[in-house]
Amino acid sequence: MFHFPVPDFFQNIVLLIVRIILAITFFYEARFKFRDIKGFAKNDGVPLPVAYLVATAELFAAISMLTGFLAQWAGVGLVVLMLCTIGMQIFRWHSPYWANKKGWEYDLIMLVLSAVIVVFGPGVIAVP
Repeated sequence: MFHFPVPDFFQNIVLLIVRIILAITFFYEARFKFRDIKGFAKNDGVPLPVAYLVATAELFAAISMLTGFLAQWAGVGLVVLMLCTIGMQIFRWHSPYWANKKGWEYDLIMLVLSAVIVVFGPGVIAVP
C-alpha cells in the first residue's frame, strides 16, 4: 500500500479545520434549538428535559471543539448524539439517506468528523 508522509503542521491544520466545522455546526444547531426548545421537543418527539440536554450538549461540544479543550470527550458525546439522531431518522422517521430528501447523510458526516477528533485528538492548535 502506497502512502506518503504528511508534515505535522498540515495534520494539525486539518484537525483545526475539522474542529471549526464541528464548532460552527453544533453552535448553530444549539442556537436553533434554544430559540424554540418546546417546538424542537415536539417536532422530534422527545421530552422537554431531553431537548434541553441535547441543546446544552451541542453548545458545550461546540465550545470544546472551538477551543480544543476536552475535544476528544466532546467528540465521544457527539458520536453518541449522532448515532441516536441517525437511529431516530432511520427507525422512527424512516428518512432516506439523501439530505435533499431530509435524509441522514449529513448526520453521518458529523459523526465521522467527530470520530476523527476522538481518534486523532484536537491537534496542537488548541487550549491545553
